[in-house]
Amino acid sequence: MGLLNQSLTPGRTTLVEAVNVLLGTIGEAPVATLEDEQNAEAAMAERVILELHKEGQTRGWTWNREEGFRFMRDVSTGEIVVPANVVSFTTDRFEWAHRFQLRGLRVYDKEQRTYELDVAYLEADVILLLSWDECPEAYNRWVTIRAARVFSERVLTSQAVSQSSAEQETRAWAELLRVENDQQQPNILTAGYGLRPFPTFTPGHGVVRGRRTSILRA
Repeated sequence: MGLLNQSLTPGRTTLVEAVNVLLGTIGEAPVATLEDEQNAEAAMAERVILELHKEGQTRGWTWNREEGFRFMRDVSTGEIVVPANVVSFTTDRFEWAHRFQLRGLRVYDKEQRTYELDVAYLEADVILLLSWDECPEAYNRWVTIRAARVFSERVLTSQAVSQSSAEQETRAWAELLRVENDQQQPNILTAGYGLRPFPTFTPGHGVVRGRRTSILRA
């Protein structure tokens, strides 16, 4: 490995580097930039990457999910318009019973059948689409390998290349889940997404509580 390549290795994978990985799977030469790119294969590779990069985020991860995000109603229109990168909008089902739904970029009131809302604001759990540079390296790595498999299948229809990429994709997926699990730290006793921390079982607490109840009943 040359010194130039060594200097590039420690940094995060750029979109150009990801495109070059895809080009390598079909035997094409790498490109230096994606600006005003005349290479048809490079342009197609970029489209495949961005397509799968967006698709993979819609499931929701710890790094692109926001809980209790507040959206204010526009006083002039009575509507709530969300940013274009919001792909999931879920209000508290116990408070609103799925009354408010996202349609396009506007929040729709299913009960009143209107976009003109009678609330000053809404808090919702949302999933956001993030750009390539905003996403974790493990996620971008998985998308790159997955896109390489899809890209090679579309261009070469080669089963050998597809099988090799599928094996790498499985390893990248496992690593992504490991990173996600480390960040989420799910635990039914202490915390996790959608759960509030609460103390573990304490036998003495039940005894004391039962004793107090007996005294009150007496």
